[in-house]
Amino acid sequence: MKKNISKKYYIIAAAIPIFFFAVLSFTFYSNMKNEIYSSNVHEREETIGKFLHYRSQTESFFNINEHILKGYIAYLKTHPQVRPEESDKYLSNLVQGDGHLIRNISTIKDTTIVSVFPKEGNESAVGIDLLDIPLQGEKVLEVKYKLKQILQGPLDLVQGGKGFIIRIPVVNDETGYWGQVSIVIDADQFMERALLSEKQNRLHIALFNDNTFRKNPFLGESSILKKDPIILDMEFSNTLWSAAIIPINGWERADDKIVLKFVVSILLTFLSATLLYNNIISRFKFKNEVIHDHLTGLYSRAFLDEFYQMAFEKAKRNNTKVLILLLDINKFKSINDTYGHKAGDEVLKLISDKLLKICRKSEAVFRLGGDEFLIIIPDIGDISDVKIIKERIRKAVTIDYQHQNKKIKIFSSIGSSVYPTDETDFDKLTHVADEDMYRQKTNSNNIS
Repeated sequence: MKKNISKKYYIIAAAIPIFFFAVLSFTFYSNMKNEIYSSNVHEREETIGKFLHYRSQTESFFNINEHILKGYIAYLKTHPQVRPEESDKYLSNLVQGDGHLIRNISTIKDTTIVSVFPKEGNESAVGIDLLDIPLQGEKVLEVKYKLKQILQGPLDLVQGGKGFIIRIPVVNDETGYWGQVSIVIDADQFMERALLSEKQNRLHIALFNDNTFRKNPFLGESSILKKDPIILDMEFSNTLWSAAIIPINGWERADDKIVLKFVVSILLTFLSATLLYNNIISRFKFKNEVIHDHLTGLYSRAFLDEFYQMAFEKAKRNNTKVLILLLDINKFKSINDTYGHKAGDEVLKLISDKLLKICRKSEAVFRLGGDEFLIIIPDIGDISDVKIIKERIRKAVTIDYQHQNKKIKIFSSIGSSVYPTDETDFDKLTHVADEDMYRQKTNSNNIS
């Protein structure tokens, strides 16, 4: 029952690389037609190969530090009561060696630093709320709300100097976002290593923090943009860098080979467009998998925060209300125990189908787990509509389930709360709805 990707996403995914392909093809043709663009194709391919080696070295460096953080997170999850000295000893063993350029590793609860390794020289950082730190607060919130790791930098550090920061969220399986851990890499030492790698690969490289080139590069000189560079992307921890690359002694000028260069450029652009299309489709598919429950096809918890926040913001703008409904199947455990989990799964699918059919496009149905469902209904104008909506849904999910030769009557209990009438905090709203649901379950005379 998992929803397939809509056709419109395939159209979007195709339109972007087609547009990308068309624009770049025209640009390549115009540039090669109007200029003596005489860099030898072999030299460009050789330069790309050297850059790929350079990029691989950089990726390997960041990946090692990323794995250190992930190892630390795993350690914290398996040792929730660990003492600071034990944690420091673990980190000391984890980062032994001098190849990581690590300045410190911080543990952040919500957005506030609660511990730093090593302690020496970093004591002043403990207790700092990173939301108060310019340039860092925005990225800390991005990690918090998007639950994705990022790489930031180079930027000025609280303790002085410059650094790159890898941030990874720490998520509790039951309570959700707890905080994050970060690792600070010495920017000056990284730059020295990058420059050494440039010389070893006989390249001149300028690295930019965006692909618009409006800002100065954080490594190299912007003048490289005037020297017909190759432009390639480097992505680390969901952060995109753009690299402008030329050979260390500049391009060798050769006779104009417009047709050959145009053909090569078109093929490279087509390959990039094809890869871009596949990448976009993969991202759509991955998100689709994540936000939908595999059994029922309903939305999963992964999409819940995003949806209710959008619904609440809309309600604020339009001065309307949002109805939160919690639904629980009565005596579901006895169905599983008596008829088996396969029968229980069939009941869950039947209930899900009923809920999907009666809900409008603006409404969303989530399976929270087990036999518990949550429905968010925006644009409630009159509070008196709540009772009518609950009754409509209750009737829809009161069904006869035929198991082999036995007919089983399925009833459900539904609890409700209204934003902002009952509460404005989502967790409190679900608590109100949960209490209402269990009052109904307790008082119900339904027999399944």
